Amino acid sequence: MAERGAHLTGTTFIKPSIFEIVAHESFASTVEPAFKKLLSFLASFNLERYGHLLRWADEGYLIFNVILQRYYLKKYSASFSETFYGLKRIAVTDSKLKSKLSKEQEKLSLILIVLFPYLKNKLLDLSQRYKLEELDGCAPETKWQKLYRKFVVKGTTMSFMVYEFMVLYSYVLYVSGKSVYQSPLLRLLFITLTYAEPQLVDSISDLLKKIRNNSFGVSDGLHVFQRVATTSLEFGAFFLQFLSWWTQEHYHMNLITLPAPPPPAIPRIAERYKGLCPICCKPLRVHTVLSVSGYAFCYQCILPAIRKSGKCPVTNYPAKEDDLIRLYLD
Repeated sequence: MAERGAHLTGTTFIKPSIFEIVAHESFASTVEPAFKKLLSFLASFNLERYGHLLRWADEGYLIFNVILQRYYLKKYSASFSETFYGLKRIAVTDSKLKSKLSKEQEKLSLILIVLFPYLKNKLLDLSQRYKLEELDGCAPETKWQKLYRKFVVKGTTMSFMVYEFMVLYSYVLYVSGKSVYQSPLLRLLFITLTYAEPQLVDSISDLLKKIRNNSFGVSDGLHVFQRVATTSLEFGAFFLQFLSWWTQEHYHMNLITLPAPPPPAIPRIAERYKGLCPICCKPLRVHTVLSVSGYAFCYQCILPAIRKSGKCPVTNYPAKEDDLIRLYLD
């Protein structure tokens, strides 16, 4: 740890490995799903009253992420995931390294850390929605609207393909020692990553000694609460990342080893909707199954129904958008 905390001089600094860079980016991607799962769990206690909050999950996470990343940038000069891996951000000015970010770089870092994933997800969702509407035959007929939708779909695909190529190119330059920037966004801000200095914190014995000597103040209490909250958040996100990896690694193997259960009996109400959408009572278009009940619907019929009522239109089982499964049939 001593060499990691060495003072930066000239153009030399301790470079994190590419594995740590990739790991912290992967770790950062687990926070948003964890937040949305928690929000979905809390809303499930009373879907009629709080179900509408799920429609604003992206905006809710945006606000949460602003608060979280601003705290870590102010305190550790790093994002949440970078701090977890013991990294920090330093400025590069005139090809020379400086140990501290400027106020402008700090603000721009916050904007890119928070807004870039938000806008990326929104564009991907919009592009996917336009694709489904085109398959369903619900796309507008006017020339300019068709051109606009085509521009969004194709433009989103090309833009993110170019960005991923730039990320890969940055990795190659960084590993080969020809660049100090680990990503295109860091290059844009003239910022690079290095190891952070070890943080000096009071041990439990020091805190107990302060309590015995009646010197434990409000600031000490806030500091302890802050440490507990941030440590719990970091390890909670790490646990969710590990759980996601474990599930992906063992999901297929566990399903194969289990015996196939017998098919359930088909209720009479299901026979009425054979080949038909239970909502519009027409042949299915863009077949979509609601996993909580097993009924198939048109995607354009079931999506607004789930958003409005939060339950299956046939069985009244509680349901949400995550329970919709698209079927690809010949």
